[in-house]
Amino acid sequence: MQYDLAIKNATVLIVETGEQKEQQNILITDGKIVKITDQKNFKSKQEIDAQGKLVTPGFIDTHIHPTDVFGDYDEAPLYIPKDSVENYRQQLSREYLPYGITTALMMGHPENWLDDIIQWKDGNSRYTDFLTCGGALISKEEREPYIGHLTVDSENSAKEKVIEYHHKGLEHIKVYHRLREPEFSAVIKTADSLNMKVFGHIGDFDPKRLSIQQTLEKGLKNYEHIATLPYSIIRTESEWEKFDTHFESLFGRANTLEKVLMMFLEAFRYIDENKTDDINELIKQLGQNNTTFSTTLGLIHRQFKSSHYFPLSENSLSKEQIERSKANFEIMMRYLKRMSESGIPIRIATDSKFGGKTLLTELKILSDYGFSTQEIFKISTLNGAQAIGLGKEIGSIEKGKTANIIIWDKSPFDNSENYFSEKTIIKNGTRLN
Repeated sequence: MQYDLAIKNATVLIVETGEQKEQQNILITDGKIVKITDQKNFKSKQEIDAQGKLVTPGFIDTHIHPTDVFGDYDEAPLYIPKDSVENYRQQLSREYLPYGITTALMMGHPENWLDDIIQWKDGNSRYTDFLTCGGALISKEEREPYIGHLTVDSENSAKEKVIEYHHKGLEHIKVYHRLREPEFSAVIKTADSLNMKVFGHIGDFDPKRLSIQQTLEKGLKNYEHIATLPYSIIRTESEWEKFDTHFESLFGRANTLEKVLMMFLEAFRYIDENKTDDINELIKQLGQNNTTFSTTLGLIHRQFKSSHYFPLSENSLSKEQIERSKANFEIMMRYLKRMSESGIPIRIATDSKFGGKTLLTELKILSDYGFSTQEIFKISTLNGAQAIGLGKEIGSIEKGKTANIIIWDKSPFDNSENYFSEKTIIKNGTRLN
């Protein structure tokens, strides 16, 4: 048999265990991994000599917004012109694929885009595979919804929207913290009956909205953004007022993006000092209910510290506030580590305009705060694949899986700065660079 591509002399990472198998040959045909062997007697149309370098699966970003890339909420188009669909796909992919992100899940965009982008999961070797949740579902409110949100105004309309998305071929649904009852339960029950995966951004400044504990009881399994965790602990109006007063005494009003983000971090310190039993119980419940939780670390981190791609920019934070926020971030990361160690699969979710740069930054952040390289690769590959229901197709280098592969010039196992090193990207069995 002649294979399409052979990656020779590779050090293959087994992401489930962290084992590195040396002198392996990855044999690929029709975009799939056919065989992984140390035998030398094979024929292939093309060969790449990895020269002993580390070879890992492609990254999976489980939370992106194309509106960020196409102009944010103010400037993103309501429609994608028919003659520009390919250009938009190329523009979006440029933010992800060169950095090793071979699969990403869109968590909200204008519904008018749906018919044009639903096929962007087709395995084209030139682009990242983009899956979509359609519009992020919210209940009816007086204010206008954001461009990526979609209002369902009754239990029946929520059910019908999920069924409509299922008929269109969607396999994922996004619920936002502005989705209330009875719409929330209707979405969960309908999606579950159709074997669709539901992801929820739960937790808000308003304690009247649903908490993580309440949504666990209703069957939600996948949660967005570790920073939201404390807002399901600070639940009563009196306690919220107490915390709000506490935050304003240190930071002033949360009237800028950086102060809103620092408020999330200060909430971690608040519960760490005042409600440790409650957060420990919540983490226990999350583990018992087989949930997953996403990261979204980069946007917060760059408000108070520079990194490889993101210099520290001027903002409204004082030197004292920055130092306090650094300490608060460390508290948040300690809880994230505890969640991971308790068996809750953590997955990467950049939620950022600069998706690929942010993902690599998040890997470095995880390393800086005590996650092992083995854990980090599992978080950024297999955990995400399993959460989005594609664990049998992507997320690890195994026979029968899609050949989405990264060959590293320098191994992150040697130095965490090497996450930013040069990489050779293989997408669906095709070398891109």
